[in-house]
Amino acid sequence: VAKGYVRVMDGLTSKAVISSLVTTDPIVGAACGFSDAGTTTLGERVLTVTDLKVNREVCRKTLFPTWVGKNMTQNGDLPNSFSDFLLEVVAGQAAAQIENGIWVADASGVFGAGFLSDDGVFDQNGLNASATADFTQVTMNSGAATTSANIDDALASVYASVTGSHPGLEFKEGFGFYMNNKMYSFYAQFLAGTATGQGINMLGLTLNPENLSYLGHPIYRCPGMPDDAIVATYKSNLVFGTNLGTDLTEAQIIPTYQYDGSDNIRVVMNFGIGVQSGIGTDGVVGCIF
Repeated sequence: VAKGYVRVMDGLTSKAVISSLVTTDPIVGAACGFSDAGTTTLGERVLTVTDLKVNREVCRKTLFPTWVGKNMTQNGDLPNSFSDFLLEVVAGQAAAQIENGIWVADASGVFGAGFLSDDGVFDQNGLNASATADFTQVTMNSGAATTSANIDDALASVYASVTGSHPGLEFKEGFGFYMNNKMYSFYAQFLAGTATGQGINMLGLTLNPENLSYLGHPIYRCPGMPDDAIVATYKSNLVFGTNLGTDLTEAQIIPTYQYDGSDNIRVVMNFGIGVQSGIGTDGVVGCIF
């Protein structure tokens, strides 16, 4: 989200309708009348925002030494107060959980449906109920787990589906390949071993490890994605919706230690998120099942 790999829709309170208009073969033979609108298709996909919250109670003494230590460093990144530091820590933990939830949701159904699953597991059942269920599915490397030795073949099978089943998809603005840190590292290892360019030599060194590409198309590294998954689509087709900017979003600290004699502080956050694909057929999902 922070790097702009998805399209963000803020200010949602419940649901949002994502519309798409497709017109094919508008040219007809010259005539006095008009052709009908049979080649014009209006598509709609619904993004549902799921209400979430953080109810976290933290003992001050467990974090206070870390806060003091951070303030003793001189790295120029000092929190203004212990309260700010506490919010930063809890928000970081929540962000890591959201990163995973965006892609595969969770077993308890808290997040709703993610881009690749709705139950926390990247398998056929989860993919069938995900936001990319209508993407073309490709089994990579005959179902074998991805390694640095076969990552190039995995990308090749996904790319072959893009060119074979979705002509023109790769030329849409923002098109690229999505994969997690592990898969990205496998590809970097492959390039280092074969010395095929992109700034990577035989020692595995690179001038910019964040800018790897495949056949000229960028690779978007998304830590929350599951292993053995490659998604090929464009940025605006993966939609992330939130209720940011509404009265339903809040973050606050409750100093319970002032009232009950404990040493605890409660952190409360209320927000809502949801994901959906813009055009359900504009993409390819590579997997090993």
